[in-house]
Amino acid sequence: MIGTKNSKQIRVAYLIVGTALIGVSIYINYPDLSRGEFPDALMQLALGINMLMLAYLSPHLFPRDERSKAIIGKSMIINHFVLFASIAFLYLLTGPLGPVTLSSTQVLVVLFCVMALTIPGAMIVYTKLI
Repeated sequence: MIGTKNSKQIRVAYLIVGTALIGVSIYINYPDLSRGEFPDALMQLALGINMLMLAYLSPHLFPRDERSKAIIGKSMIINHFVLFASIAFLYLLTGPLGPVTLSSTQVLVVLFCVMALTIPGAMIVYTKLI
């Protein structure tokens, strides 16, 4: 009973923080996107989406049982392969013959966003499968 109440409080906190982060990041990123430039606050948007995904996942993850451990473990394995694929894709896209030019900071921002969205995204998939 205590775990369920704690899970609901965590879910509400994730919803509030995620919604606030997405609203602020849309406000901050809009001028860059309207000029066709790389958005400076892209990580903030990814964190907001991450928080909303964690709000969905909180009833599945916060009772620390074997199911939640399996969900977390499998999502980490998927994240490993997605990061390698993202690095290869970014290398092809921004390499010597690539059509896009990104600074090293922008590449790190993109990799962070991929990682921040892949882990809870894979967890959502595995909550349906396990």
